[in-house]
Amino acid sequence: MKRLFAAVLLAAAAAASARAADAIVAADAGLLEYVRVCDAFGAGYFYIPGTETCLKIGGYLRVEASGGDANEQDTFPGGGGDSWSTRSRLALRLSTASDTEYGTLSTYSEAEIQNDDNGPTGINLENAYVEIGGLRVGFSDTLYSEFMGDAGNTINDFYDVDYGDFGRTQIRYTRGSAKGFSFAFSAEDSSNQDNDETDSYMPDLVAAVGYGTDSFRIRATGGYDEQMEAGAAKVRVDGMLGPVELFAMGGWNIGGSEPNDYARWDGDWALWVGGSFKMTDKATMNASANFDDGGDAEAALNLSYTVVPGFTVTPELNYRNRMDEKSGPKAQDWGAVIRVQRGF
Repeated sequence: MKRLFAAVLLAAAAAASARAADAIVAADAGLLEYVRVCDAFGAGYFYIPGTETCLKIGGYLRVEASGGDANEQDTFPGGGGDSWSTRSRLALRLSTASDTEYGTLSTYSEAEIQNDDNGPTGINLENAYVEIGGLRVGFSDTLYSEFMGDAGNTINDFYDVDYGDFGRTQIRYTRGSAKGFSFAFSAEDSSNQDNDETDSYMPDLVAAVGYGTDSFRIRATGGYDEQMEAGAAKVRVDGMLGPVELFAMGGWNIGGSEPNDYARWDGDWALWVGGSFKMTDKATMNASANFDDGGDAEAALNLSYTVVPGFTVTPELNYRNRMDEKSGPKAQDWGAVIRVQRGF
């Protein structure tokens, strides 16, 4: 009987010990929350835990080396000795999106941390805006340049024949998409701390319209610089035929021959042409050429090679005319750049 009683006590003690251990290590499954994939707004989004807002984190890390008089790299004034420069950049991008009764509520922000030639590292805010139902408020490239696109897929897509790639705090409304009919208009802050322009209560105004299919797209835009009481207009046509994509874009200075916020080239007109040829799944050749009424001519040719998905190497050859007038009597018209980039 004593032995039986002792065995019962030992069994009870073991059970109590097991229950105590369970109380310490066991977790309530209801308290655990896992990150959920959000596929409603495209690849890469996930739900912020505890909310119905989707978040996407991305960006790239880029390293470049450029040289030659066309890229303004000289060892001494006058263009007599070519040199080279380096640039390293980390770009971080954050996107959020959620459904509302007024449409998708989204935000987009991008910050660039950049170092040139081993000097001080700077931070540049490239984008920071909120959108809902086609309405955008915040900082981004002006509608005048963003709606039309860059002047090709080359690294140096312009030197002197500037198509208007600059940031503005703005209020913008867009309707439609790349396929089918679309239009947009914006009121933009004309302030510029890089020159002597005087602020005013009136914004610059931009309007744009376009129509596109799977293989063809035509776009037009116009901007009014309220301080100069002048502006500019651009028309662009894009076409795709198999592995080849081509474009042509023309710009006209409206209201005078002097440059303004939207006519940033020399003279009355400017022309940008170029294209891309997808040679293989990994290699794409890109070319661009620009001209203006003031006699400027420039061109670029590169080969973008995807070593592995997300990792691209791009060497590029550059041309810029009349460098002896622009940088010195001994300056040459050629330059080159190589870019290594990891996107994520």
